[in-house]
Amino acid sequence: MRSESIAWERAAEVRAAADGWRRAGAIDARTHQAIRNAYPDPCITPSAVWRVLTAVMVTAIVLCAFGAFVMAVEPRDRGLALLLWLFAAACFVATEYMDASPRLARRGAAGATSFWGIALFLGGLGLLLHVLRMRPDPALHAFLLASALAWAASAWRWGSPLFAGLSAVSLFVLIARVPFGRALCVVAGVTLAGVAARRLDDGALAPSHRRAAAVLLLAGLAAVYAALNVYSLEQSLLEDLLRFSPQRVTQPAVVFAIAAVATAVLPLVVLMSGLRSRRTLLIHAGIVLLALSLVTLRHYVHVAPLWVVLTLSGTVLIALALAVERALRRAPGGEAWGFTADALFSDERQRQLLQVVPVVGTFTPAATAPVPADKGFVPGGGGFGGGGASDRF
Repeated sequence: MRSESIAWERAAEVRAAADGWRRAGAIDARTHQAIRNAYPDPCITPSAVWRVLTAVMVTAIVLCAFGAFVMAVEPRDRGLALLLWLFAAACFVATEYMDASPRLARRGAAGATSFWGIALFLGGLGLLLHVLRMRPDPALHAFLLASALAWAASAWRWGSPLFAGLSAVSLFVLIARVPFGRALCVVAGVTLAGVAARRLDDGALAPSHRRAAAVLLLAGLAAVYAALNVYSLEQSLLEDLLRFSPQRVTQPAVVFAIAAVATAVLPLVVLMSGLRSRRTLLIHAGIVLLALSLVTLRHYVHVAPLWVVLTLSGTVLIALALAVERALRRAPGGEAWGFTADALFSDERQRQLLQVVPVVGTFTPAATAPVPADKGFVPGGGGFGGGGASDRF
């Protein structure tokens, strides 16, 4: 990332934190204004809804322009790959221009052009591999490797957590396709999660890079859980990625026993790690993994229909959350064991992001009134008067 972009992000983070402190009453108006004056942010930051709408409009422009060129030129396979790369290069240039401008960096257009730049580049690469008639396995491996590297480089350059997640997905799919892919997924997932966990609070990184590290942490945990889950092992979900490989190898019973233990223990380890480190990210991940393990248990132990198990589990979680909140509210100072029931200052921004989907959903055409059906011709004549004529004809 550019040094200017990093400075803008840091200033925006400090100003957002100051806004949260002011709303919570932790600082007064004078201190709040002093912080904003000390950390000026030249960037224009529209609302999340506006950024999403801008990204959608830019997406439509890019795709429609590409479609118009394809219809006008009608290129063959090699020409189409070249056209894809030309449009990808144009998207990268546009992203660099907008990312360097304080007026355009956060409007959503730069994110859309960077995403479609990488997508078009990968599309051209895939088409070129098809034209070269490479064998399926090497071609797919080359595509996945290029995808992982392209998304990772873009995440580092433009600081997008989404790109970091896509890079991790491409990497783990590639690892799962090689021999001993399940074991390698465990090793790579643990390594990635360990490295990313150490970067969550690294002040030398840009705020967007720290958020990308959080995404990589979740991706590493998800890869480890998917590789160790007993249902995944029994159904050979990772091995199904080897479409062009020889016949599968049956796993011994001891491997299934180890997977069953790992399915039960791993969510608890993640949850306890989140509780000890006071990281809500790990706590949420542990709860999700624990729910998946309960669903896996229900697959092997039929205690009740699945909808009953899910309903009861949700009820128990709600009751537990209410009990914990009540205990924290009654604790001295509203805090116990390092936890508090008060809303964190960062929750306000997350809540606003959650409102994007329903608000965007309101931008739909209004319902029109139904058009009455045509009654057709009704015989029987009309009525009029005057001149001594009859009122029927």
